[in-house]
Amino acid sequence: MTENPTDTSLTLWDSTADPPGSADLVYRWNGYAETDSVHSLLRYVETHGERLRRKYVAWVHDLGESRIDGQRLVDGLALKDGLSYWWMTLFVEKSPWKTPSIMDAIRLLALEEIVVQEKPRRFRLVSASRNLHEVLRGLCQSLEIAYEWQRPTDRPQRPLNLRRLYHALPASMQAWLQFGRYLWERWPLRGAEKSGWFPGDRSLFVCSYFVHMVPEEAAEGHFHSRYWEDLHGLMGRLGLSGNWLQHYYPHDAAPNPGVAMEWVRRFNQKRQQEGFHTFLDAYLSGRVVLRVLKRWLKLNLLSRRLGKMEHAFRPQGSKFSLWPLMRGDWYASMRGPVAILNLLWIELFERALRDLPHQKKGLYLCENQGWERALIHAWRKHGHGQLIAVAHGTNRRFWDLRYFTDSRTVRSSDPHPLPQADFVALNSRTAIDDYLSADYPKEAIVECEALRYAYLNDLQARHPARKGEHDATRVLILGDYKPASTIKMLHLLEAAVSHRSVAGTYTVKPHPNFMINAADYPSLHLQVVRTALGEILHDFDVAYSSNVTSAAVDAYLAGLPVVVMLEEMELNFSPLRGQPGVRFVSTAEELLQALQAAGQEVAAIPDRDEFLFLDPELPRWEKVLRT
Repeated sequence: MTENPTDTSLTLWDSTADPPGSADLVYRWNGYAETDSVHSLLRYVETHGERLRRKYVAWVHDLGESRIDGQRLVDGLALKDGLSYWWMTLFVEKSPWKTPSIMDAIRLLALEEIVVQEKPRRFRLVSASRNLHEVLRGLCQSLEIAYEWQRPTDRPQRPLNLRRLYHALPASMQAWLQFGRYLWERWPLRGAEKSGWFPGDRSLFVCSYFVHMVPEEAAEGHFHSRYWEDLHGLMGRLGLSGNWLQHYYPHDAAPNPGVAMEWVRRFNQKRQQEGFHTFLDAYLSGRVVLRVLKRWLKLNLLSRRLGKMEHAFRPQGSKFSLWPLMRGDWYASMRGPVAILNLLWIELFERALRDLPHQKKGLYLCENQGWERALIHAWRKHGHGQLIAVAHGTNRRFWDLRYFTDSRTVRSSDPHPLPQADFVALNSRTAIDDYLSADYPKEAIVECEALRYAYLNDLQARHPARKGEHDATRVLILGDYKPASTIKMLHLLEAAVSHRSVAGTYTVKPHPNFMINAADYPSLHLQVVRTALGEILHDFDVAYSSNVTSAAVDAYLAGLPVVVMLEEMELNFSPLRGQPGVRFVSTAEELLQALQAAGQEVAAIPDRDEFLFLDPELPRWEKVLRT
């Protein structure tokens, strides 16, 4: 029970309308704007991010350690070959994009801190979310606080569509539909060659995604992946033959398996130069399908025998349960589409790595997804050598929890431990510091150059010339892959420009996933460019981006001042979070001030090695491959 409650009333406002004037203490669920009487929950989370992130990551560990009928959940989900299925669930993956409820859970951890500190007598929730209502009702009951739930009057009517119908189905039906769609799309890949693997110690296994290639080169039989860039040449210099196991996903360049199969056929015609390539889905078969369905049925029964899990979803020291918020993720992981695809990964990697000749060393793209656990387990089971997880991104997104694991999980020697690579290859000092601060074993970290950003070696950082007061500021707008984010960025810029006469020119480089019609934003007189980013950055005075796009890193390393728009419903996912000189805005007035200031200042030249290891000779990678 909370001691010495005050007469304070606390309102959590989860509505698109502005909260009315009130003597209450008011926190917005979404948004960063604040007034004297209305506070931002997201700003509180950002201010106390280190502590809240640790709390959530610790809870994930504790959830796996929770006892069900006297047995750890990790052990209860162990499969016959020794892999615990727990390590493939959404909870362990911790992807904010696959599991948006993570960000809600962190906000609730923050809200509990506020409630405990303020000790209100009454709590009012204004929200359409029943899940949020269930969690907060439980919190208030535990703290003996009077509770009221009020549904907002401005609730938007969501149109009925196939996506909503799909998500309304039971998790088991979603699993069947997802599995059927997957087989329909990928079944033709069974025809890919599987007998061309290179044997011996001069071969190198690489598990990668079949994307980010140059279509014209691929059509000519030349394999060059933007994920790996100059590693191709280094492998040639070291006399290493590549064994490439590819994950196929439809994309613009290879929209169907037919195109992908033809590219791989041409690569394999030149296998001595291009390496041997096949697809994970080449190991699909009727027998695999039957085994997956059999395992899925067993997992269904097992998850039902586990009973109700509400007690395990209460973070240590908290007065509320996250079960109402995250039960959908539990069902998806145990019975739904996540479960059936995870079980498919287990079967496919088992067959692929059994078929693969012994490999002295292997690499894979590390994003801490469920399939990676299946790869690591099969790699170990079939006696292959050293395995290196390559964290290929910038690794600087503070809230990308995929890269943060509780040290108790990492160092556990209990039965059925987390499958881990021998080493993780990190591409910046900051990434290494982040891992070490989370108590990751120093001896399991190796340095590597940032292959995906190798083109930045040719991009010389420079100070933009200081501009006169009346000179036009040249603004480069970096489009987001999400259409809604790009549209919001442009609308916010329109609002900022309308506030005051601003001398500026505006050019947008759209993301390939979302093209922009300049005529939709007449007040900006937009120019649209599709030229490679490295070729145009020096033509501008300031870059303006969303809080997700990694293109902002390019602008920052090129020496441009960067302005980042914060998303009203998200935490700050920018890879530039916390960097000196980067401005974060959420209102038109803030954006106007940021653009004016950035256009007049001289940006600091960042320490590239602090941000990314960049060296065209790849000395770090050469050491990794020679060891």
